[in-house]
Amino acid sequence: MGVAPDPNSPEQKKIFKDWLTQRYHAPSDDLDQPVDLSAAARYEEIVRGLAISVADDAQRPQWKA
Repeated sequence: MGVAPDPNSPEQKKIFKDWLTQRYHAPSDDLDQPVDLSAAARYEEIVRGLAISVADDAQRPQWKA
C-alpha cells in the first residue's frame, strides 16, 4: 500500500478545484457511457454498512468542527 497524497497540499487543492470546475456535472457529461454496476453495488454495500454501524451504535455521533 502506498502513501496517499496530502489533500491539503497546493497541488492536490489545484487538482480538486480543476476537477470541480471543469469536469463535475459539466454540459459535456455523457449519459451513454458504461457504468460498472459491480463497483456501484460494492460502493452501496460500503455506504450501507457505514450507515448501519452509525445507526446501531449505542453512542450518538459527535460532530466536531
